[in-house]
Amino acid sequence: MRRTLLVDLTLVVVTVGLLAALVLPTLGQPLLEGYHVFRQTQTAYAARIFSEEGIDLLHPEVPVLGEPFELPFEFPLFQAGTSLLMDLGVGETVSLRLGGFLCFVATALLLFGLLRHVGGRAVALCAFVAFCFFPFSLAWSRTSMIEYLATAGAVGWTWGLIAWRERRRPVSAALALTAGLVGMLVKPTTAVFWVIPALAHRRPDTFPPPTRTWRARLETAVIVALPIVAALAWTRHADAVKAATQTTEWLTARELRDWNLGSFDQRFERDTWETIIDRIRGTVLLSLWIFVPVAVIAGARSPERRFWLGIAATVLLPPLVFTNLYYVHEYYLAAVTPGLAAIVGLGAAYVWSILPRHRVVLGGAVLFAVLIVVVSLGRGRHYWYGAETTIREPQNLPLARELEAVTKPDDLVAVVGLDWSPAVLYHARRRGHMVVDHNESFAYDLIHDTGYRHVLVANPATTNLAFLSRWRWLGALAPHTFAVADDPGKLPATRFIGSDDPSARSYLDRGRTLVPDGLRLTCGRRSSVPAGDPGTWIELRDPPARARIAVSGDLVALPARTRIYVDAGLANGGSIPMRCQGTPSLTVLRVVAGRPPR
Repeated sequence: MRRTLLVDLTLVVVTVGLLAALVLPTLGQPLLEGYHVFRQTQTAYAARIFSEEGIDLLHPEVPVLGEPFELPFEFPLFQAGTSLLMDLGVGETVSLRLGGFLCFVATALLLFGLLRHVGGRAVALCAFVAFCFFPFSLAWSRTSMIEYLATAGAVGWTWGLIAWRERRRPVSAALALTAGLVGMLVKPTTAVFWVIPALAHRRPDTFPPPTRTWRARLETAVIVALPIVAALAWTRHADAVKAATQTTEWLTARELRDWNLGSFDQRFERDTWETIIDRIRGTVLLSLWIFVPVAVIAGARSPERRFWLGIAATVLLPPLVFTNLYYVHEYYLAAVTPGLAAIVGLGAAYVWSILPRHRVVLGGAVLFAVLIVVVSLGRGRHYWYGAETTIREPQNLPLARELEAVTKPDDLVAVVGLDWSPAVLYHARRRGHMVVDHNESFAYDLIHDTGYRHVLVANPATTNLAFLSRWRWLGALAPHTFAVADDPGKLPATRFIGSDDPSARSYLDRGRTLVPDGLRLTCGRRSSVPAGDPGTWIELRDPPARARIAVSGDLVALPARTRIYVDAGLANGGSIPMRCQGTPSLTVLRVVAGRPPR
């Protein structure tokens, strides 16, 4: 007994070592790679704030939808844990990725323990190897995400409940309750389904008569119910926080119900299930699918068939219940990978059990199993290796660096055109308000009224900039960033300014006239006007609302205003190169050398 356990542990350690050799060298990479940067940076931002400002589990912040910046979704245990790694001096990105990897390893070890307890060592070892070397696992085990903390809690809950129901030891009850609380608080859409195999398992030879008493059933019900009640209480608290703010009320569980569950019709659409099944086949199982039909036979013949039906439920029910989430979000498959690994392990162990006990045959079977895993990794290399090398949203880091260059750490930034992905603000280390479809009708007014001075537009050339008319003064800070204010004294320093404020006329009246009779700018081609020192004021006649004017490729084109100021540093050879668009031409009434507004 001790020898077989030692062999099993050795194989487990070797497997984890091989996995770590593939994953650990990539932990320092920025959170930019190809899979759900949105969700990774949402988690990362809250963890960073915990590290910098202290852990507040009831009020986690993701500062992207305006003040007060609180945005609770899952109970932030993962964020708190990774912030402690940061406090120990581990780099921020490494802490986040390492936290995800440790949670993955914890899931793998708990799955091994559960299956060894119920199904035997062969099932446990096969499932453990499969789980560790799914291409999906290699891609997602290194991410800044909560998924594998939830699966660790879920699998631990199942194992603890089974151990409790078999022997009724207080330590088993405590471990089951702790794991259940972790799983349900972190992600109830993952953990709740793992109650099924725990309660379905009922092998007569392991259940002494006391477990069938009313007291045993009541105690078991408490271990099951408390985590569920805790998850409901947290959801209610999180919804109350989000409902208190106009910009986040659309993210409450009630508002997201249709998004989470999907429609009735969606469950009968072929594309829905083709997408989900193709992901499972192409990123999880690949060549290992051959063990699934065998597992059906093995499960039917197993004395623990009720347990294996419960495991099958952890794979089948989540997509059936939360159909849209599994259709839209690839990472949701993390919740079903422990169940899929268990099924693969059952099939592989069954094949092993029926082979002749001959060394050559058994050795060939081991080599074949290794080959299957290697082939699966090879076929899925484009997926798991691509996760490390492919930047899905290449604009994130350049936009973040742009914000860092033109704003100060305490500046609030409005962001248009990036939905509410925290990626840019996270990498720029800025807080702000991201305008999304749900709040566009009031967001611009709110941004104006709360004193924002910087607006980042992801795609200014194709975005309707009419919302900028709320501010009387407008400046260009960078290729995507505007300065905005109602008072020129509050406008961030900029070299290119536009205004319809009547007070701007005084700057022209005090300046030295360069072009007294006016001129016409033909749009669509380069034009030029004389440059003044220290700067140049240009007065336009009734520019159309759709017209834009640009003076440098390094600065965003401004909506054309009646008065334009251009810094002398943007002049070239005594003139200012200008381009306009959105109208055939613009009429310049006068050009004046003058100072910038103050």
